[in-house]
Amino acid sequence: MSTLIDIKENIKNLQALGDLINAYEEIASIRMKKIRDTVLRNRIYQEEVNGIFEKVRKWYSRETFALAKNRGKSKQITFIPHNGKNVAVLMSANTGLYGSIVPDTYRMFIKEARETQSEITIIGKYGFQLFLSENIGKPYTYFDYPDFGDDNDKLYEIIKHIVQYEQIHVFYGKFRNIISQESTMLSVSAKIELSDEGDDGKKKEYYIFEPTLEKILIFFETQIFSSLFQQSMKESQLSKFASRFVAMDKASTNTETEMNKLEFDKNRIMHNNFNKKQLNVVAGLMGT
Repeated sequence: MSTLIDIKENIKNLQALGDLINAYEEIASIRMKKIRDTVLRNRIYQEEVNGIFEKVRKWYSRETFALAKNRGKSKQITFIPHNGKNVAVLMSANTGLYGSIVPDTYRMFIKEARETQSEITIIGKYGFQLFLSENIGKPYTYFDYPDFGDDNDKLYEIIKHIVQYEQIHVFYGKFRNIISQESTMLSVSAKIELSDEGDDGKKKEYYIFEPTLEKILIFFETQIFSSLFQQSMKESQLSKFASRFVAMDKASTNTETEMNKLEFDKNRIMHNNFNKKQLNVVAGLMGT
């Protein structure tokens, strides 16, 4: 059974832990609020751009069908050299205390890493340590990147490395709301399936391509992917801070509950000690 000294020491330690949890929670809240509006606004913009891109891609997939035939018999086309390989990319974190979103995303990522022939790219020390502990024996590339803020030089290195692959799967956390984060996979293919078939029953849309289809395709393969990847980075950061905020809030509640228990035990022991002293005084008076 704990003594009064032990309980007071536990209360002191728990108060220090509570202060640390509150500090983490406050920082997470500040950083989450700082980037949330930008991320959500850019998400809408990116979705609209992607929608336009898909419409145009369907159109020039038909228009470039003849061009693909001239290049060979392939029914796929890409104008930027790729290495013909697939890659699974994990956006993790450099530290822990981000709640469940980082391990949940890692589990989705490692499932693909085990079941496919994809090469591995990992961003963040925490995810890298988890991957090394799996010892699955696959080639990998590791990049460091800050959990908050930007590093354009490192981002350029990461994109330059990833864009060389034929098929890219990016695993990251996506912000839904303050209490709900979702592990997500972004799939990007360098190849575009070409067809001379139109959409049955739908009104055709006509586009004028300027300057050329090849230059437009090169632009989409580079700039659109870079934009998608940057948005995924920001989504990952936002989901991590939202997840940390929820985790710290829960930890704060648990700390308060435990503190109340310790205070109750402390008061009970002090009350018992006081009663014993009173009984000893009474016994002493009666013995005189």
